[in-house]
Amino acid sequence: MATRTGVVVAQLGGPESLAEVKPFIRSIFADPHLVPLPGGSLTRTAVSTLVATVRAPRVRSRYELIGGASPLVATTQLQAGALDVELTARGHDVVVAVAHRHSRPDTGAAVDAILAAGVDRVVMLPLFPQHSDSTTGSSEAELRRTLDDRDVDLPLTVIRSWCRHPSYLAAQTRLVDEMLAKVPDQRLNAALLVFSAHGLPQRIVDRGDPYPDEVMATVAGVVSRLQRPVDHIIAYQSRTGPIRWVGPDVDEVIATAASDSRTWLGVVPISFVSDHVETLYEIDIEMKEHAAVVGIGDFHRSRCLGTDPIVGPMLADIVQEQL
Repeated sequence: MATRTGVVVAQLGGPESLAEVKPFIRSIFADPHLVPLPGGSLTRTAVSTLVATVRAPRVRSRYELIGGASPLVATTQLQAGALDVELTARGHDVVVAVAHRHSRPDTGAAVDAILAAGVDRVVMLPLFPQHSDSTTGSSEAELRRTLDDRDVDLPLTVIRSWCRHPSYLAAQTRLVDEMLAKVPDQRLNAALLVFSAHGLPQRIVDRGDPYPDEVMATVAGVVSRLQRPVDHIIAYQSRTGPIRWVGPDVDEVIATAASDSRTWLGVVPISFVSDHVETLYEIDIEMKEHAAVVGIGDFHRSRCLGTDPIVGPMLADIVQEQL
């Protein structure tokens, strides 16, 4: 008898309206994996509520500038649908459901959907190519907790990292090549690729989190495949709070690029597979403005994978190895 697999596509989530911004922030800061605060659940609840209250107005203004909501939730659903279609076309009996860690549909909804379909096993695919306990680890813990709460005893496979997968590297390289194709040969020497990843508190890295190493592995894999060689650097964005973060910070990198007479800057959102506030606001608005201020007017950003036709086959290649 054929095995039916429930594929849980895990993602961070995002607010689908301005009214959802505050609860989204509160949920993020209450997550012990994402924001490791000292103290127990009562402390996390108090701190996350305070932070959400303080930060919500500023964050809402950012979402207003990108259309009033995050496109990530809708994009993730389309990515999951493309994965379902591709795996089914390859002869696999699967049920694919989305589990957002900090918005809906959440992990409970995903588990209920695959159980209702009568699955025999579960595979979790995080849409975080590079592993970190703050993202993949948090989603895995929530999935295991949800299965336990429902007294479900099914085999569970977690794809904890796909930062080096050939299909992912090929797809990401194509997006960078697409951006670089617009650079004239005579300007390549003055061009710089900035591979920008979401930041991570240094104390998490000091505990042994593999995220920076996995970012480096992805960048090395992409750079080695590029059709045209160009100087590059890895930087980190999205810092918040008065703590030490892994570096270098992307704003510092852009300022240094200007002082080094770089005239063309291409940002690659290397840790993101779909657009959201970190790309549409932080890169397309904030970083672009910063680059212009320091004298780099030729600023570009490579596309995220999003709903590109390559996404379904790429994700299917990654999941199929576990089926």
